[in-house]
Amino acid sequence: MKRRCNVYIIWIVGLLFIQQFISGCATTVTKDLHKEDLYRQDEQKEEMDLIGQKLFRNKCSICHELPEIDAYPYTPEQWSSIIDIMHDTKAAKKFITIEETEKIKGYLGRLTQTR
Repeated sequence: MKRRCNVYIIWIVGLLFIQQFISGCATTVTKDLHKEDLYRQDEQKEEMDLIGQKLFRNKCSICHELPEIDAYPYTPEQWSSIIDIMHDTKAAKKFITIEETEKIKGYLGRLTQTR
């Protein structure tokens, strides 16, 4: 009888150990997936910033000299308003699309948020 109880206890302890091992592996896999997702998001932000920067340099310089972004303490909302005002001119609509202005707004907004 006593031997049978010891066998059950050993089985229970073994099963608990296996359960802990499996749950630990699952946590590691979940953490790795989360890291990969964050890495992918960072890559997408960098790509969007490069596209926005290129549009800012190429499109905005058609009509005026490019400003030093750091020289102006504008918020993302203020940059958005300024770009909307500039895009509303008849001449600007020939050179830049609404989609491009949105990308430029995003680029300038992210730049000002990092300050």
